[in-house]
Amino acid sequence: MKSRQQGMALIIVLWLIVLLSVMAAGHARNVHTDVTLASRQVEIAKARGLAEAGINHVILEMLADESTLEIPIDGTVFPVGVYDDVVTLAVRNATGLVDLNSAGAELLDDMLRACGVEDADRPALIDSILDWRDRDDLTHLNGIEDKDYFAAGLPWSSRDDAFKTIDELKYLPGVDQGLFERMAPLVTVYSGRSGIDIENAPPILVRMLAGEEIVPATQQGDADSARRRGRQNGTFHIYASVAAGGGTMAAVEAVVTTSRSASQPVRIREWREPPRQVLPPLEGFSR
Repeated sequence: MKSRQQGMALIIVLWLIVLLSVMAAGHARNVHTDVTLASRQVEIAKARGLAEAGINHVILEMLADESTLEIPIDGTVFPVGVYDDVVTLAVRNATGLVDLNSAGAELLDDMLRACGVEDADRPALIDSILDWRDRDDLTHLNGIEDKDYFAAGLPWSSRDDAFKTIDELKYLPGVDQGLFERMAPLVTVYSGRSGIDIENAPPILVRMLAGEEIVPATQQGDADSARRRGRQNGTFHIYASVAAGGGTMAAVEAVVTTSRSASQPVRIREWREPPRQVLPPLEGFSR
């Protein structure tokens, strides 16, 4: 009887050892997972900080009267070293983009054509943009005004004022996420120009405006006219990305206005994460 009890006790002890081993293994896995996740978050935070540092570095160089950095302002992708890491950047002068508040119907048509919008669909989109930004409630021939939004059961109406951000394009009928992503690198709300500066424009838009035979010097590899060293005044769209450990990536987009004003030499118009445009950029949208 005593030996039987000892045998049962031994079995119970063995089972307890197995159970404790399983629990220890599970705890070790959980600790490993937590450490991995924490390490990943640290890498992402570091990459985000580097991307922001890259943008701030470019802004400071643009404010300097004498800069050591030659900055392309036509969307050309270029690297900037921050400590022991490399930040991938692209800067485009807003004058090279189509201003949603100032561009006429012809330029809007060229922009939509560059985005692959079919001939039959462009008039409605153009008039919808014009109706969104004008202050009256009169509907353009193919457009849409307040009553039309309400009739369609939409919970918003036309702004009847200037676009505050290009994201408002998503409110227009016919603009899905795919089309918006193609339009975003081509448009702005900050240039105030009815036309665009070809030297700083995305190449896909240049081809629509100038034709395949006419290629600006900056597209032929001679980008000197689009590169600036030292003080720059104007509004610029800036994109930055950094590859983080584990194959992750952090990216930031900013729109800034720089001036010679002593009280406000730089004004942050937008600061977005993630950006609307990724780096490397979509094929054809950057030099």
